[in-house]
Amino acid sequence: MLSEEQGIDEHLTIGELSRLTGITTHTLRVWEKRYGAPISVRLPSGHRRYGKKEVLRLRAIAKALESGYRASKVVTGTLEELHKLLGLTHPDDEDAIDDLLPDKVIREWLDYVKDYDNEKLSNSFHDLWIQIGPLNFVNNYVGKFIKNIELGWQVGEISIAQEHFASEHISSFLSGKWRRLNQYNDGHTAILTTLPNDGCQLGLIMCAVVTTLYGFKVVFLGPNTPCEDIVSSVNSCNSNLVCVSITTCIDLATSESHLFQLRGLLNEDVQMVIGGAGSPNMIPGVKKYNNFMEFSNWLDKLKK
Repeated sequence: MLSEEQGIDEHLTIGELSRLTGITTHTLRVWEKRYGAPISVRLPSGHRRYGKKEVLRLRAIAKALESGYRASKVVTGTLEELHKLLGLTHPDDEDAIDDLLPDKVIREWLDYVKDYDNEKLSNSFHDLWIQIGPLNFVNNYVGKFIKNIELGWQVGEISIAQEHFASEHISSFLSGKWRRLNQYNDGHTAILTTLPNDGCQLGLIMCAVVTTLYGFKVVFLGPNTPCEDIVSSVNSCNSNLVCVSITTCIDLATSESHLFQLRGLLNEDVQMVIGGAGSPNMIPGVKKYNNFMEFSNWLDKLKK
């Protein structure tokens, strides 16, 4: 049995392990019960914890499953065995690490977009998601990719058709990921929406990925939702959390007006969070987060 101090410093909760690997807590519990892995230890308090070294091993397992291997064949494998199975280099190999640097990866993604290469772009999204984990993928890659697409369009290197191609692919990929995670979540309900007249939803989809990683049951209203309908959904779902993605598709004065209206219609115990390039500052009763790392840290504290 571990001391509480050892458990905090060297081990992860099942929720943390899920967020770092993209494997649902439900699946991890099933594997532990059925195959005896991943192996957990208990703190004096009785809580289970998992070694940090399991993160790389579980990411390799996820990749093996996506490659067609059965769980019964790979769940108990060591990291070295899994890498040999998949033909991967050692995770500490300098060349392998260099291949995952955001700037290099995004340059490759831009090339795939320019070539309209569906297969390479989708496979690269998938492989990176497994290698670095969901939070890192959203926080350090997706936003930068979209900014590079927008910049490319502004200087004439990316056409409108290519911009649509890129946005559709990343939106579809992330939507599939958060919906899969959401199937097994049984925590508090979070309502995700944009404001009226804001038709852009990629930021909201990214928010859905992060929110589901922390065990919340997401109700995704999507773009351009009237304030009255947002409130109705909150009441119907008995939710105490509303997350609003705000883009520059609507002007600052309009977004402020909608936020004041929405905050006034919601019960005081409902927490309201905003984020995105079009988010105004200093709206009473509304929390603003400038990036998904800040938001994920807040969700982690909220869940505890």
